[in-house]
Amino acid sequence: MKIGFGLGIVCQVANFYCHILLRNLRGPGGKGGYQIPSGFLFNIVTCANYTTEIYQWLGFNISTQTVAGYTFLAVATFIMTNWALAKHRRLKKLFDGKDGRPKYPRRWVILPPFL
Repeated sequence: MKIGFGLGIVCQVANFYCHILLRNLRGPGGKGGYQIPSGFLFNIVTCANYTTEIYQWLGFNISTQTVAGYTFLAVATFIMTNWALAKHRRLKKLFDGKDGRPKYPRRWVILPPFL
């Protein structure tokens, strides 16, 4: 139970930091186009924010061990995996290295440990 709670807390803090990094990609007033996220887990994972959120819910479910919680985890993981795949495709298409655009770097994984 304590391990799950600890995992959940660590991943929640990591998720918060991922969102700070994503927020800092936007210009003043929330304007600006897509940019390639980098730093922290974004150097190895395309969707670090989804990864940390999934693991946070896993930690929560290790602590609580409820059927409803594990059902939520399964559904949320399925949804975030679809979002991660779509985001990865979109970023690769947008940052193709042509016409002066930067090339999207090869990430180790899209969403560990699944893809």
